[in-house]
This record gives sequence, structure tokens and C-alpha cells, in this order.
Amino acid sequence: MRISQGYFTNDGDFFGPGRKEYLHVTFKNGSWQGLKIVGDTNVPRGKVSFRTLGDLNLDINNPTPAEIQIRAEPWNEDGFSWMEGASVRFDSPSDKWIINFLGGSFSFSRVQEEEALNAAKGADHGCIIL
Repeated sequence: MRISQGYFTNDGDFFGPGRKEYLHVTFKNGSWQGLKIVGDTNVPRGKVSFRTLGDLNLDINNPTPAEIQIRAEPWNEDGFSWMEGASVRFDSPSDKWIINFLGGSFSFSRVQEEEALNAAKGADHGCIIL
């Protein structure tokens, strides 16, 4: 289980064209979850991007039902909701998390903690540091 945990970044456009976001993936409160440490105006850092659903003893190397956190109106602080219909799995040979969502398959590659924490020093995508 421990090998599946760590810091990961998207390989493609899961979060939007050209956006590089970072997740800290852990097994917490009985589910796998990806906490954003670099996010965007829709789902900023500190929010959970995905979490698994169902049986707590599932093998995470197999596709596991999950939900994705979304927010349609970035100005609405209370506008967060969960969208079901996703699946996630950890691919041990490639050391990547795979999210299947809305007909697409998206991979997240492991990065060193230092890279992720350095990225977190900047602003989320679409946000301005004052």
C-alpha cells in the first residue's frame, strides 16, 4: 500500500490544457484520496481532487470506483460537489495513478516531494499572488 502513496503530477490535460497540478495521494479515512497541493480556481490547493468509494479492502491495482470534486462557479465558496462515474487505479509497473473519467484515461506520474513542495510555493492556476 505504501508504494502507492506520494506526490504525483498530471501527464496530460486532466485539469485543463497546459496545466500542471500536483496531488499528494494517501490512504486516509478508509479511502484513497488525492489532495491538491497545486490547484486552480475551480478546485484550489487544500481540496481533495479524487477519492475512492466502496469496499475498503479493494486492490488499488484494479480499477476502483471513485468520485471527482468539481466546482462550476469558482466565485462560489460553497459550490463544491462530487461527481461519480470515475475509476482510479495505481499501476505499479509504471509507478503512475490512472484516472478514468468522462470517457478519457489520464495518468499521474510520481514526482519527488521537493519538486511538489517547490511548485506549491507558487500560485494556483488562474490565481494571482498579491
